[in-house]
Amino acid sequence: LKCSNAAGRPPTVCRVELLPMGFPPWPSTASTNSLASRAQAHVDSEAPATFANGFRVLPENNAIEVEEHNVAPFSVPQEVLSFQPDDQAVFARFLNGDCERKLHCNIELSAEELEALRLLQEEARAHFASLPVSISASATRYLSHSHGDPKKALKMMEATTEWRSSYFTRPLSDNDMAEDLKLGLVYFAARDKALRPVLVFRASRIPAAWHRERRYDQVIRVLVFCMEYFLRYMAVPGKIESINVVIDLKDLAMSQIPIGVLREVHRSMGMYYVGRIFRFYICNMPRFLGTLVPLAKKVLTERQRQKLVFVCRPEDITRDIAEAQLEEDLGGSRPQEKDFFPFPLLPGPFETSEPRSQRKEPVPGVHKLLTPEGFKGRLWNWRAKPEENRRLDFSEYAADIFRKCGLPVPAEVVVRKPSERSDSHPVGGSNDKAHVTNTNAEEDPPPEAIVSDESTKDSLSNADVEVLEEHHRSKLQEVEAVHVGAVASSLAVAAADG
Repeated sequence: LKCSNAAGRPPTVCRVELLPMGFPPWPSTASTNSLASRAQAHVDSEAPATFANGFRVLPENNAIEVEEHNVAPFSVPQEVLSFQPDDQAVFARFLNGDCERKLHCNIELSAEELEALRLLQEEARAHFASLPVSISASATRYLSHSHGDPKKALKMMEATTEWRSSYFTRPLSDNDMAEDLKLGLVYFAARDKALRPVLVFRASRIPAAWHRERRYDQVIRVLVFCMEYFLRYMAVPGKIESINVVIDLKDLAMSQIPIGVLREVHRSMGMYYVGRIFRFYICNMPRFLGTLVPLAKKVLTERQRQKLVFVCRPEDITRDIAEAQLEEDLGGSRPQEKDFFPFPLLPGPFETSEPRSQRKEPVPGVHKLLTPEGFKGRLWNWRAKPEENRRLDFSEYAADIFRKCGLPVPAEVVVRKPSERSDSHPVGGSNDKAHVTNTNAEEDPPPEAIVSDESTKDSLSNADVEVLEEHHRSKLQEVEAVHVGAVASSLAVAAADG
């Protein structure tokens, strides 16, 4: 909005945001701190802000710290460099025609998904919400979980932000967690045929003292450490974004099954790691429970049956996970592990029908391929070119990793000079903290920049509409058609309200 003052001085540019008359009710999980952060965001709304994925950025606490020697050598397998997810890896499709997206970052979204994302971004701006980059990059996961309701999705995102802020007041350190990790209660030990990691949960290994004192928070603490390890060292945007969980009930009678623990695990995973579980496998069930499986399958929906597998025969799990990757008591051929940290992850092959590779020297350390921010990924921006949307944020080690794996170095890989390194300690450390600025975010907009509905200023909006290629203009028109309809509806409601 340009305006002139009475003195006739040159026009100045004013930053204007349209705000609703009142805020919706705050999430029940929100605390005074979250209200204060919103209020502060409101006060600072006229100052230049940093945006990522279309959301105002909030600094994020470092979640974990892992010493270099404790990062598993095959946290990221070299197969990921050439892996191209098929439709089954991108979507879970159901007989009624519905589908559920499994890969969200650095991958193209449909026009309907982009419009739902735009409405969520608009909701967040209207309420001056600021979110960590890791949460904003998961926006479409929250939309999927809330069935496309932007208000509900934003409440969940803010609740998760609040939880992370209070839970990670200091990082979970591998040194502090060492004794609990040695129990072998929760650990990564395999991958499925789509390279998704397999997290093993051994319920019988919960210490008796934890049961006696009901210290289930200790179980959740180990689980949270594993999930944060996955997000920091194992997830590759657009390729590996979720995990499988194998729940082992071996050596447990019906009365010993820790229902309370399992319920808390399910709640925590569902609330704070939305869309990160691809499938649950229940192994070594007590005999009585096994007799109820046919009845359970009849009452489960198709969506639930795809996400929950009762392993009654080895092939129930080995159709998805190679035998060589699984331990013997879980249906595989691998000897049972005795050391659980660093996580006992094996190199490939991962295909269930592929014999053990004859590769003499699999390449370790591929987790150094990306920067810490690069593991978080970015959401698709219809204003940017497809190659920019799909681009991974490679580290200065990427070129060497490609060469060691016998692959050509992609053109977008730039070998950075030491002075340009964003992570001088690529395997953990305090420098893994997410700061206000980030590799995925656009530079701070100048004071005159308007973050409007039409120009969604997100982490990828560095391509101008005028230089969009012809094949991309069709996508722009498709999205704008949906947008115009939504704007027209809003104007009609505003006119009716007088």
